[in-house]
Amino acid sequence: MPPPEKIVKKLLNLLDAGKKKDRAKCDRISDLLKQLKKQERIVKDKLAHEKDSVKRKRLSTDVKIIHTQRKKAIKRFKELKKKC
Repeated sequence: MPPPEKIVKKLLNLLDAGKKKDRAKCDRISDLLKQLKKQERIVKDKLAHEKDSVKRKRLSTDVKIIHTQRKKAIKRFKELKKKC
């Protein structure tokens, strides 16, 4: 029979495995949020300088889509942050 310290250590490692997965998800979502924010800024900048109405409409739609994706990601990040 292994000593109790080893058993406790193995149990702790098993319990921490779930936390490691959650932490990895938090990190990925954090990176995704940074990318989306950067992408949103770029598209907004292009929108501000664009004069063609058709292109402006397309860029405006892109901004709305990216912003909605960011909002969803922020909501999910806040949920996961409690676990991380």
